[in-house]
Amino acid sequence: METNFLGLFHFALGSCLFQGSLSCWLCQGPPSTPAPGDRKCLPGWWPYGRYCYFTYNGKVGYSWPEARHICQEVNGGELASIHSRAEVEFVRNINYTKYRYIWIGLTRGGYADDPSVPHPLYEWAWTDLTSLGFTNWAPGEPNEAFHNGDVGKENCEEMYHDGTWNDNNCMQKRGFVCRHRQCRFTSFTLLHSDKLSNRF
Repeated sequence: METNFLGLFHFALGSCLFQGSLSCWLCQGPPSTPAPGDRKCLPGWWPYGRYCYFTYNGKVGYSWPEARHICQEVNGGELASIHSRAEVEFVRNINYTKYRYIWIGLTRGGYADDPSVPHPLYEWAWTDLTSLGFTNWAPGEPNEAFHNGDVGKENCEEMYHDGTWNDNNCMQKRGFVCRHRQCRFTSFTLLHSDKLSNRF
C-alpha cells in the first residue's frame, strides 16, 4: 500500500528490499524484534518494537545538527539509537532509496547541543540517553580522521548502506533516521507532524 508521504510502501509480511524495478521485490522474513507496541505510527513512519522510525534519504542532505532538529520537531523524537543487529537490518530495509549515508543519534559530543564541540567528559553516547551496549563500527572505525577541507573533527555517526557505522564531520550533508516512542495520536499530533511531511 503506497502512502502519500515520501512514496513509502508498507507491507504486512516481512521486510522487503527493492531490487531493480517496482515489479521485482525480494521479500525476506522479518528480523527478530522486541515486544511489539500498538503499531500506531504517523504516515510514513515504520513501527518496530515500541518505537516508530522515519528515514529521510532524499537528494538534499542535512548536517547532523539539522537532522537532529528535524527529528525533534515530531513527538519529541531523536536521531535513532540502534541497539541490536536486528535493528540495524530493520533500518537498512526502510532506507531503501540509498542516495547517501544516513545520520544516526550517536555522537562523540555526548549530550552537548553542539556535537562539533565535544564535551571533555563524554565519549560516544546516544542523544536519547540510552546505553551504548551495542556497536556496529565499520572496519577501522571510529578513526577520528581529519580530511583536507574539513571544518571540524569526526564527532557524529553515520550508517553506511551495509549497516556499519562511521564517524564523520557533523557538517557533512546526509540523510537521517529518526525514532520516537509509539504513542496515541491526537489531532494536534497529526497537525504537528505535517511540519515534517511538508518539509520534504
